[in-house]
Amino acid sequence: MKNFQLPLLSLLFIVIPVSCSSPKGPTPAEGSKATSSGTAKPSPSPTPMPVPSVSGIGKAFHISGNIDDAAQEGDVCDVTVPFSVPGTLKFEFTPTSATKGTYTYSGPFNATGSGPYEIYSDGKMLVSGTGCIMGKCATYSHDWKAKPIDPKTCGKGK
Repeated sequence: MKNFQLPLLSLLFIVIPVSCSSPKGPTPAEGSKATSSGTAKPSPSPTPMPVPSVSGIGKAFHISGNIDDAAQEGDVCDVTVPFSVPGTLKFEFTPTSATKGTYTYSGPFNATGSGPYEIYSDGKMLVSGTGCIMGKCATYSHDWKAKPIDPKTCGKGK
């Protein structure tokens, strides 16, 4: 066993110093110093990774979707203030941010419901919650569409 230990130990002493040696060339702190030719060498800067964000979403949308047989569709000119979407049910949306909030609805056959909603940058609007009709209640989650529209022409007819 001693015959194997000595070569492995010596190999370990050779590999560690080689793998820990510093790279050739300027360090990041030296990156912008002038080279021997007198020209400045730009220091490397890390490329920022894009952060997924919905902050680029506008305020005006054409929103459409269903909850079971009830269909809702219409233009909303500003989703940052309370808004409604016309249709079978009376939906009232109350934003807590530019892309999220809560809603309530009411309608025929004693229909009522409420829950959270969220608008995503890919054009999806998730509407989920609990709804009741004629005394029977259920939870649900539906994907609606929220297509960005030009806020300058919103509400002016087509």
